[in-house]
Amino acid sequence: MKEANLPSMRRIAGNLELVVAGIFFAVMTGVVVINVFLRYFFQTSVLFTEELAYLGFTWATFAAVPWLYRTRALISVDVAFTLFPRRMQRGLSLLVDLFMVAANLWLAWLSWILASGGFVRRTAVLEIPYFWINLAPLLAFVLMALYSAVHFAQNLRAPAMIDASDPETALKSSSM
Repeated sequence: MKEANLPSMRRIAGNLELVVAGIFFAVMTGVVVINVFLRYFFQTSVLFTEELAYLGFTWATFAAVPWLYRTRALISVDVAFTLFPRRMQRGLSLLVDLFMVAANLWLAWLSWILASGGFVRRTAVLEIPYFWINLAPLLAFVLMALYSAVHFAQNLRAPAMIDASDPETALKSSSM
């Protein structure tokens, strides 16, 4: 492999969740547009469009959420959080991170139970086992549990809480 491709490969690997989400979003959008086109101009449709759109929507959603969580781009409400003293904020931040690890592991376990039963049930037209559809939330929650552990480690190593009155630094430090 050429060294010129390494930065772009690293960028793709660093945003793998978004690449997967984009591929499935394109599949979902593509099959829906094709089906609308066929219905409008030829009064016919493709039977498996709904199944592919459902598969694409599920994977696009559950692939993008871990990236949003990792980059701390999800919406957080930390108005009450900033009312506490800085030392207490640090403790609360660590507590929230530990709670998120536990909650994501619990949701991953529930997703595994859902996915493991998916080989029995298949989609109507393509007969795809629902395991492949239900695998998306499992992977999402496992990744978010790992990212929660990373956030915990980062907050644990942080020398002090960042001043919450500065909006720019408060957004970067928020673990909620």
